[in-house]
Amino acid sequence: MVKEVLSEKIYYHPHWIRITIAIILILTGLGTLWVDIPPLTDPLGPIPLSLICIFSSIWILMSSRRIIRAKTDTKGFYFKRMPGNNRFKKALADLDLLVFVPFVQIVDIRITASIWTGTRLELETTQGKEMLTMLNVLSRKEKQQIYQTIKRFGIANVIRPREEQGK
Repeated sequence: MVKEVLSEKIYYHPHWIRITIAIILILTGLGTLWVDIPPLTDPLGPIPLSLICIFSSIWILMSSRRIIRAKTDTKGFYFKRMPGNNRFKKALADLDLLVFVPFVQIVDIRITASIWTGTRLELETTQGKEMLTMLNVLSRKEKQQIYQTIKRFGIANVIRPREEQGK
């Protein structure tokens, strides 16, 4: 889903994925009430688990329209960065702020494709390379749009002055 505002494009997390996750959590929450789980034989055992699943699915459905994965405008490129090894931080990565990279700092961007991982974006800045794993949920068309926007506004404008200085 892409929202365009003059020279700004905002790329959201696909809504159908969030709905699917929420439905699975609701079914899990309701299923724990009727399934006899041995460690949860206590009558109050399955109730907190089912309430956590149901409330988290409601939260996912309510916040699914607001989760921005990437944004491009005339100043630069904004994206979500995947946190380190902590699993809890990875689960809450959608709550983090967008990382801003001005077009001047972008050296190159690549689209890599494989059978196992699909299409992925790799961004190379003056600080180093970064695989944009949080953007893997975007469609191939949206990744192409990001690639073309960065190539048009960022890299092309930086290379031209360097070539003129060499002459």
